[in-house]
Amino acid sequence: MLLATLLAGCAGSSVFVPYPSTAQTYRQALDTGKPESAVKAIGSKTKSADGMLYLLERARVQQLEGHAEDSKADFDAAIARFQAQDEQATISASALAASGLSLYSNDNARPYQGRTYERVFVHQYQALNYLAQGDVQGALVEVRRANQVQVEALARKANAVDDARDKSEREAKAKGLDPDSYDKFFNEMDLAAGRVKSSFQNAATFYLSGLIYEATGQTNDAYIDYRKALEIAPDNPYLQKDVVRTGLRAGMDDARKLAQQLKLPTNPAAVAPAAEQGDLVVYLEEGLAPIKQPVTIPIYTRNTANYVSFPVYRSVPAPQAYTLSVDGAAHETTPLTDTRALAVRTLKDEVWDLLVHSFLRLIAKQDLQRNVQRNNQKSNEALVLGLATMLFTVATDQADLRSWLTLPGSAQVLRLPLAEGEHHIALPGRPGQAPITVEIRKGKPTLLHLTVLPGSIYSRVYPL
Repeated sequence: MLLATLLAGCAGSSVFVPYPSTAQTYRQALDTGKPESAVKAIGSKTKSADGMLYLLERARVQQLEGHAEDSKADFDAAIARFQAQDEQATISASALAASGLSLYSNDNARPYQGRTYERVFVHQYQALNYLAQGDVQGALVEVRRANQVQVEALARKANAVDDARDKSEREAKAKGLDPDSYDKFFNEMDLAAGRVKSSFQNAATFYLSGLIYEATGQTNDAYIDYRKALEIAPDNPYLQKDVVRTGLRAGMDDARKLAQQLKLPTNPAAVAPAAEQGDLVVYLEEGLAPIKQPVTIPIYTRNTANYVSFPVYRSVPAPQAYTLSVDGAAHETTPLTDTRALAVRTLKDEVWDLLVHSFLRLIAKQDLQRNVQRNNQKSNEALVLGLATMLFTVATDQADLRSWLTLPGSAQVLRLPLAEGEHHIALPGRPGQAPITVEIRKGKPTLLHLTVLPGSIYSRVYPL
């Protein structure tokens, strides 16, 4: 009965089918320029145990497809689920059941709840949906929410990762597990994880809010958010100029000092576009988020070697700048957000708790097998149930590979002052790709959102 209950509880989640296998269908659909096929593939999965994840995937695809209203509805549903998680004061019976189920099976049995860096992207993309509908104030609300998620996470996790590791190590050592002996299985992620300051800070969201503030004449607020973005991506030359420009206009001494440090003019008029110009701001996303891979690690319990599957990231490349042709002249983007590194850092921060949880799960599975054998005296029945339990143990010993896989690999920016009128933007080396026409207005920024995949390019223009 217990075994049947456990198996039934796993239905609708990613316990038996690794999530990347499912996600590959709509990642390929996006790459081949068929987002409608991706939406169809997701279908009613938004009502499954992993419904949160499917909502995020579908909302992202619909935005790239140009269906802002549908995307907005799905992001709203995902945001409501996030808020319900935050407001949950006590552990519900269903959460307890999921936790117990996960102890017997694996982490895939828990409904997907999202990671902090994913929550930031939700509000950032929702802001773009509002911009697509011409609702600048709605967009500002969402970028404020995105920024607040980061502020709260930073306060909450100031020392939480180190504290969690210390707690995990103490618990593991008390039960005979030495976490340090497992470093070698996860060291491959160190380089990518080290590319970011934390697992959730996203310069692109602060940049977008700064851009909207600047476009609506709120120079002080624009300077503050550009400055926050620069703290995360200090080497970005476009950000440096944005901080100097808005800071000088707002009369900030720090901006004057930064201008001198960067050898930029300290006269506000000298760093602003000419009177007959506007700004082209290209927000370019390249590639897709990395996919977790399973790695088998031996863990010893009760003098028995158990081979457990863990998630890892392998071969995670750093962002590479893109060259865009603007009216025939070449200009380079500069990375703002390394989503791949955010994903790796998130997993790296979770490794120690995963080790301890796996150890406890092994103990629980061994106890389950012993109880089945002890409670069934007839040899044939005990043999059948024992075999079934062993098969269940093997079948459910899968790494949790879930994550939001239609997110970009990185986000980059290019900002240029251009004369009022039509301009043509192209990506060299993409034969058959028609140039994108953008209308620049005097004294105003125009945002061009590009998503570049190996087989397709998606674009959207937002006059601000």
